[in-house]
Amino acid sequence: MTTGYVIADPANVKHYIEALHTLTPNHGTNLYAGLQLGVKALDADRTSALVLVTDGVANVGETQQRAFIKLLTKQDVRLFTFIMGNSANRPLLDTLTRESGGFALSISNSDDMVGQILLAASKVGHQALHGVNLKLTGIKTGDLTPINPGSLYRGQQLVFFGHYWGDGEVEVELNGLLSGKPKHYKSQFTFPAQTDLNPELERLWAYATIEELAQQMEDFGEDADLKQAITDIGKEYGLVTDYTSMLVVRNEVFDRYGIQRSNQQRVATEQAARQQRSQKPAQSRQVDQQRPMFNKPRATLSGGSKGGGAIGPFDILLQVLLATTLLPLKRRIAGNSQK
Repeated sequence: MTTGYVIADPANVKHYIEALHTLTPNHGTNLYAGLQLGVKALDADRTSALVLVTDGVANVGETQQRAFIKLLTKQDVRLFTFIMGNSANRPLLDTLTRESGGFALSISNSDDMVGQILLAASKVGHQALHGVNLKLTGIKTGDLTPINPGSLYRGQQLVFFGHYWGDGEVEVELNGLLSGKPKHYKSQFTFPAQTDLNPELERLWAYATIEELAQQMEDFGEDADLKQAITDIGKEYGLVTDYTSMLVVRNEVFDRYGIQRSNQQRVATEQAARQQRSQKPAQSRQVDQQRPMFNKPRATLSGGSKGGGAIGPFDILLQVLLATTLLPLKRRIAGNSQK
């Protein structure tokens, strides 16, 4: 509508609001063409962001997800998406915002749109930590998820799941780029050989891994190995996926066919742990108190110190959640069958 940047004075704001009210929908969503116009209008010498309000049903013009990803990676731009409606194409919009380093939020007519836009502006107006990666040394680790954390914004939490072997002192290092300059944050704490405090971590890891594998297929097409991995993890941890379903049968059916009910024991263990935790007073689970990675409170979305307000060692909250037990992924879970 503006064919470029204009001064956001009261007169221009009033003019373009009135112009916006003259537009009417034509029952089609050419989402690609709209994003393409937005990207073309950006200046290369300024921090840029696109705010997309849509139901995400791209049904006119280009609709291939790969084409959308390629478009957004041509320029350094953050896409912030506000998703309307229950039939929105959430997988597509989540992918686009993730690839650009933005975020997607589901909203309704009763939500505070101005507040949501200010939230997006806050994230663009403060430096973010890009190319984030986590390094653990001292013990063997594997199966970490997310594989590619992407960008970390002001006030945002970062949670990793994974497996580790053994126990002992471990050095945790968080690396990334802040305005193009390398940043490193370190801490050191002890990983226990065994703990039964939070057995739910096993299935949380499984769920996060299934989501990441499914996203890879959503982005690049179905893959036989990825499909089999999702199926195996779904069976092992009793989770419903796109390739597994839950079958409910009577107790005597399990005995008749010799079905091993390993998931029943897992659920019982989780329930016992929750009961045990509920009987104890709340306590801090911060494990890096002796050598804290960050020595000041993290930033809030509404506050912060004077100056650049960058994400630095004072602004990031890192939570490392590592499952404490390794299980073979190919063992079948009773009551969970493949479609």
